[in-house]
Amino acid sequence: MTKETLQQCRSASLARISVKKRIAELREDAAGISGIRYGGDAPRSRGEPLSRQQRYVEALEQLSAEYEETTAAWAEKAAEIERAVRQLPPKLGELLRLRYIDGLKWEQVNERLYISPTTSKRLHHAALKKMGLE
Repeated sequence: MTKETLQQCRSASLARISVKKRIAELREDAAGISGIRYGGDAPRSRGEPLSRQQRYVEALEQLSAEYEETTAAWAEKAAEIERAVRQLPPKLGELLRLRYIDGLKWEQVNERLYISPTTSKRLHHAALKKMGLE
């Protein structure tokens, strides 16, 4: 494993989070979508613009496919990192999991582990050193 693998996993994790957030926003916006009625024999294939429902379905399908792709890329990298992290002491392993697999910001990692920014930098450096990456 390399530092690049860690960064790629973090990037994939952030991409997953972003797509998940966009799906949630799309679903929230769709709450007001209602059905369309065509009166009588009105033609349905005149090249009319897509209905809101159709745009919603297409956007959701596209985002779902993007989510699956990013999840696949993330899962591969996360498994590789997880194997390496198991060799580390628990605190160091948790720090790397939170940062690279879960994609958290340093402030969030510090809050979860109840450590200061200085301590997180020191532990991060120690973890990379134990893994032979520094």
